[in-house]
Formats: sequence, structure tokens, C-alpha cells
Amino acid sequence: MKRFIIILVSALALVSCEDQVSRVSGTYAYKISGNVTLGENERSLPVEEGSMEVIRLSADSALLTFNVLRGGVYTTYAKIEEKEIVLEPYTRSLTIGLKEYTVMASGEGTIYDGTIVIDLNYDSADVLGEDITLLCKKN
Repeated sequence: MKRFIIILVSALALVSCEDQVSRVSGTYAYKISGNVTLGENERSLPVEEGSMEVIRLSADSALLTFNVLRGGVYTTYAKIEEKEIVLEPYTRSLTIGLKEYTVMASGEGTIYDGTIVIDLNYDSADVLGEDITLLCKKN
């Protein structure tokens, strides 16, 4: 019995040593939706879907790669602590109507069990977006 308790305590210690980035790493399906302001007009973004890969770089940082369904690919870095994730600003293309815009994107969010919810911000000379949600579900 004593040996079983020692093995159980050792196993629990190993599990608790795993960092949050390792627990979050993996492949996710994602969807982005929300609204942006173009000049004086508010527009709904076309829904963007694809896959996101979270790759561990260290105990508190990760590389995020986005593979847009029927679209391009972009990457950014993120800091992850406890249940919080903060994306470093990154440049991406955004198509609204027939026009393509280059925006600086950033965001922060919350990590749940198998789900990440990030509030995104888009900013450029033409586009301002503060009401955008990035929803990621682990595959």
C-alpha cells in the first residue's frame, strides 16, 4: 500500500509540473467573426474559418499558425500564463467586400478546457475593429 501511495504522489507531481503551454499545444479549428469600422460605416466581417496550430516555444510562450480555409496562412507569437493568452501584434490581410486591407491584429483571451476565446483588435488607416471574436476548439 505504501508503495502505491508513493507511485500515485510521484505521478501527480509529474502532471502538475507540466506547463500551461504544453497543455494548450495542439491543433484547433477556429472561427473569426465580428464587426469593424470602415471610415464612418460599421461592417460585419465575413466569417473566417480554418485551423490553428499552437506550438510550444517555452514554458510561457507559443507560436500560433493560422491556416485559413480557402485562404492564406499567417503566424504570431503568444504569451500564455495560467488561463490567459495574449497575442503579439501581427500583420494580416483582411477582405471586406471587394477590397483587401492590411491590418495590424492583436488580442487577448481566456483558455478553457479544449477551447480558447480571444477578443481580437484590428487596426489600420482604413479599418478599426474592437468587436471581433476568435473562437478556437481543440481537435
